[in-house]
Amino acid sequence: MHATAPFISESAPQIKDLGRAALAIIVVATVLRVALAAVLPAGVDEAYSIGVARQFSLSYFDHPPLHLWLVGAWARLTGSENLLVLRLPFIALGAVSSWLMYRLGATLFGERAGFWALILFTLAPVFGVVHLTMILPDGPLIAAALGAALVVARIAFRPGERTLGPWALAGLLAGLALLSKYHGVLLILGVLLFLLTTPEGRRQLLRPGPWVAAAIAGLCFLPVLVWNAQNDWVSFGFQSGRSGIGSGLRWLGPLESLAIQGGYLLPWIFVPLAWALVRAIAGGPQNQRRWLLACLALLPIAIFTALTLFSRGLAHWQMPGWLFAIPLAGELLADAGKRLGRAARIVAIGTGVLLVALLGIGAPQARWGTFDAVFHALGDPADALVSWEQLKPELETRGLLGPRTFIASSNWIRAGQLNALFGKDIPVLCLCEDARQFRWLNPPERYAGWTGIIIDTPKRINETNWPFAEIGEAQEMDLMQAGRVALRLKMLIGKDFTP
Repeated sequence: MHATAPFISESAPQIKDLGRAALAIIVVATVLRVALAAVLPAGVDEAYSIGVARQFSLSYFDHPPLHLWLVGAWARLTGSENLLVLRLPFIALGAVSSWLMYRLGATLFGERAGFWALILFTLAPVFGVVHLTMILPDGPLIAAALGAALVVARIAFRPGERTLGPWALAGLLAGLALLSKYHGVLLILGVLLFLLTTPEGRRQLLRPGPWVAAAIAGLCFLPVLVWNAQNDWVSFGFQSGRSGIGSGLRWLGPLESLAIQGGYLLPWIFVPLAWALVRAIAGGPQNQRRWLLACLALLPIAIFTALTLFSRGLAHWQMPGWLFAIPLAGELLADAGKRLGRAARIVAIGTGVLLVALLGIGAPQARWGTFDAVFHALGDPADALVSWEQLKPELETRGLLGPRTFIASSNWIRAGQLNALFGKDIPVLCLCEDARQFRWLNPPERYAGWTGIIIDTPKRINETNWPFAEIGEAQEMDLMQAGRVALRLKMLIGKDFTP
């Protein structure tokens, strides 16, 4: 994340025990992530996940189930749905991922390369701040993918050792990656590409190890297959439909996507990552250590960037590929000359300070509006993270949460926020076509004749034909931030719901 500055100095190359230094970075970064998690309100995907995770399922509409299983099990174990408490397992996975990144770089290219890989991983905001802190499927995916890559690296570059056990472990970790996000398929295909294009890899394919790994990964993925088979393969259909193929060409789409990917990683981190990856691809299988990472990185980056020819897509889809470019850039920086190495250390320190400053301002602003006088004049981007918690006492005060009453909205994002708040005590419905997991969580047909509390934006309140026999007058239900309206909402009461 942003805790590397104290450990990067002129003497860094002479540190005798880089493992201890790496551990110190991980500990400090983890403490800072806990502090951030204690302040930052729930994001859209987090709120949705918290509510959906209350219902155990073999799989779910949006993603495979692992991160939702983790949230649901942790909430039951602790007896709490406090946001910080629910984020703690993901922060712990972030610490594990950081150590695995260090060990992967060190195993392939030496301790200094692993150390630099850890620094880059920690400073890249999409990894160090977002995926290693928040309740997202990317946290378990990253930990499982790095663990699998590390095991495969040890199999490939420690010949003569017994490999059946390590291959079984690699298969289990790949299976956990599959249970985290469908990107796990590309991890497995990347390993297969490496095996097919290297002499030792082809020899491995003639042994039982890789096939045992594939079988174990397939068994891990079985719950997802069973759930989809029971539900008309809806999750696969939803994800494949996001490609946008058939909607016309966007010739500048890949360039736009690469620019956004660079922003997610920070441009001055993105450039060495891209250069190191291009170098590894151009070198081909001759340098097998680089080639392993190139094979793991190439498919997610190439496939999802190519798809932006047809639709805008989301830039975080490529991030599981850039994950494996980080050790390549770590090798690049470890081998840099004295002058370039000093510049890299200065940039790393500056990036750490910048991230600490931005998060130290942005997180309190998002939570409490601490710097509202400045942000309001600029148009506060933190409004997107305004806390919805203020709605709960408002509805309780009005005495609206009675029997045979549900809460609803016309958008899965707003329904997700409402479900995280109220879903333990009162059903929350998404009255829309794109209802995501709400179609299984609270099917509307269960609630015929009930009273509905509709909370939505003024535009949607006015334009939607709500399916009730009787509709009351809309009332203001705005979300406030430091005494001003951060998000305008309205509420209306509908009686005798007709699904």
